[in-house]
Amino acid sequence: MTKKVDTLQVGGMHCAACATRIEKVVKRHDGVIDVSVNLALERATIVYDPNVVQLSALSQRIEKMGYSARQAVQSIHFLHSEDFRAQMELFFFSAVLCLPFMLSMLQMIGWNVVPSALQHSWIQLVLASQIQFIAGWSFYAGAYRALRDKTANMDVLVALGTTSAYLMGVYMLACGNSHVYFETSAVIITFVRLGKALELRAKSRTFESLKKLASFNQAPAHRWKDGHVDDVPADQLSIGDIVAVRPGERIPADGVILHGESSVDESMFTGEFLPKAKSPGDTVFGGTLNHDGALQVRIDRVGMDTALGRVVQLIQDAQISKPPVQRLADTICAYFVPAVLGVALVTFVVWYFGLVPGSTGSAHTALMNATAVLVTACPCPLGLATPTAILVATGRAAELGILFKDGEALESLGRATVCLLDKTGTITSGTPVIKDILVFPNPYVRSKTELLRLAASAEFPSEHPIAKVLLNACSGQQLYAARDFQSFAGLGITAMVQSFPVSIGSFRFLQRQGVRTAPSFDWHARLEERGHTVIGVAIDKTLVGLFVFHDDIKASSADVVRHLHRLGMRVMLVTGDNQKTAEAIADRVGIRHVYAYLSPKDKADLVRHLQSKGESVVMVGDGVNDAPSIAAANVGMALGTGAAVSLETANVALVGSDLESVVHAVQLSRATMRNIRQSFMWALAYNVTGIPGAACGLFNPMLAGIAMACSSVLVVTNALRLKRFRFDIAIRE
Repeated sequence: MTKKVDTLQVGGMHCAACATRIEKVVKRHDGVIDVSVNLALERATIVYDPNVVQLSALSQRIEKMGYSARQAVQSIHFLHSEDFRAQMELFFFSAVLCLPFMLSMLQMIGWNVVPSALQHSWIQLVLASQIQFIAGWSFYAGAYRALRDKTANMDVLVALGTTSAYLMGVYMLACGNSHVYFETSAVIITFVRLGKALELRAKSRTFESLKKLASFNQAPAHRWKDGHVDDVPADQLSIGDIVAVRPGERIPADGVILHGESSVDESMFTGEFLPKAKSPGDTVFGGTLNHDGALQVRIDRVGMDTALGRVVQLIQDAQISKPPVQRLADTICAYFVPAVLGVALVTFVVWYFGLVPGSTGSAHTALMNATAVLVTACPCPLGLATPTAILVATGRAAELGILFKDGEALESLGRATVCLLDKTGTITSGTPVIKDILVFPNPYVRSKTELLRLAASAEFPSEHPIAKVLLNACSGQQLYAARDFQSFAGLGITAMVQSFPVSIGSFRFLQRQGVRTAPSFDWHARLEERGHTVIGVAIDKTLVGLFVFHDDIKASSADVVRHLHRLGMRVMLVTGDNQKTAEAIADRVGIRHVYAYLSPKDKADLVRHLQSKGESVVMVGDGVNDAPSIAAANVGMALGTGAAVSLETANVALVGSDLESVVHAVQLSRATMRNIRQSFMWALAYNVTGIPGAACGLFNPMLAGIAMACSSVLVVTNALRLKRFRFDIAIRE
């Protein structure tokens, strides 16, 4: 089976039941494997077999249901201000016509402020009819489409409830009754319209973080063409274009500097607040700020292929995804509306036949209470609680340099019990320096310079940080030709240099290669106890020397470990380095559990072993050797300065190299899940108390309409509190 994933932008959804309905209908289509609809983002992610069904057919099926559907473009999508204006126009139209009804309600407290002409029953019928069938028409259209597909949504509840109240008014008017009750349906529609407009406005605010990111490359680009400069929008640039970037301007897209020198603020990607010096040949990224020099840049990547575009796409992917906590809400929403219709029917029957103690049976009372049940019920808070919180949290995380790749990672991180930290490049700076070189008596090399040249020649094909240090130390020297290079991940390398077999690595690795290490063992042990990394060099199974490396511990590492402990997580150090060096580093940062001499496979096996004991594991690393364990962990976190493969396999990418982001990510995850639980509790409490209260006659339909309109707004507003999220633990105290 061929699988393809596409995303559709879906318009016209009013509530969580709409999203559930689209999922059900589309999932029944031949060739569709899975469907996930995000109400907050108005997007449907569809996994399907293109050999069986085309995306256009699925779009048409959704449009037949009464929604708009088009393929989501690879750009930043926000709720359009036109949607909000349309909702507000309907609200104001309804509010103006509803004003006489609302003022007439003041008569209940003795205030008669409505002109007598507007109190006439036929005038009220005209006003109420316009509200019912113009301002409320979309509820009828939505209800019709839902019932046609044998489903039910909030439109069904509102249409049925307000129509019942409206028809009650028509019946009273036909019977010559002086009180026609048109204010009930009019006020309900007016407040529902207001609630939808406020909900839309609140939802649009959840995109502010993405809007801020998008604004970084909205400025015009100064493109060189035919000997002169044209100002064009950044999204019209093509690969190969030459652009001029003046001091104080943002670079419009990713590229390479051809001419000029300057300092560029790349803090949005690296987390480093100090600008980086840039000169011809250096890479620059779209959205970064050019400080003090004029640059000429050749564009290499544009649009969503730029570093900024990939970050934005990463955030959007996380916002579209559904975390496990959403499954409960989806299940409840699927049965919510049919259950409410059943409760409303039972309410009508009970009150109509006077089955309530003390009541005599009344069609008016039965209709009012049944209408109150229909209008009080609102599935939207359940459907909005998770996606809006995820939407806001991932945007806030991006501002903090934390990129969640999916909603499941955001949920799982807060439940983690164990945090595994790699040593080199994670706890330490990852840029080791040669502290000392020791040469033992041997027939092959006689000086430190010769040993360095030999080792650098052997390590030339390697990508290991140690290899880079050796090569940098030999900069400017002519290296020997090396052949038959072999790398043993986390242990060492072998190669043929000048017809001699050379082995470089840990003493454990050299011993496996048959090298006698006994004469230098005391040197080796003492150096490792001080936290140094010791690498041996052997030629033809003879140990000829040692390289002593020192890698500084990051300033924040000890504080980060301490705060992870405070958050209730066990912290473990995992490394391919030797036991004594690892223990020395661990002791300095406060880690009690140390696993050394681990290969990449060993690290992944350790993750799986901890998981088998019921632990939820976070793995934080930066190197190629960390990729298997990052992939195996419940949540894999990769530092932004690390290897590309680690970033690809990680669930969470941390911009820059500072470990503080690990603590921040855990805190934000827990705050987000707490926020979702609060919204769930409110939604359930509102419906569990409101629906029985309405059935018992404690709420009139107008109050129910106001409460229903406010319920969704409250949930979205609660999610927006995450925009102001602050860490309750300061890393440095």
